[in-house]
Amino acid sequence: MGYCPLTDWHFRILEKLGERNLPDSYVMYLIKRTTRIEIDSILVDKFTLYLFLAALVFSVIFNIKDYIRQRKKSLQTEK
Repeated sequence: MGYCPLTDWHFRILEKLGERNLPDSYVMYLIKRTTRIEIDSILVDKFTLYLFLAALVFSVIFNIKDYIRQRKKSLQTEK
């Protein structure tokens, strides 16, 4: 989906330490390493995307609400 220089750097270090057959996704790597479970990479990518989009939507919503609340507060103090 995207390129992360930190993931690339970490994977290069892991390869130098002898790790082989690293997945394309860092999330997939973490799931496999922590649970020892093989999950379909497409499923992991979709799940990661959906969580990212949900976090983005909630972040935008809460930031807009915060902005509106601060704006109302500053307008009330000006009066």
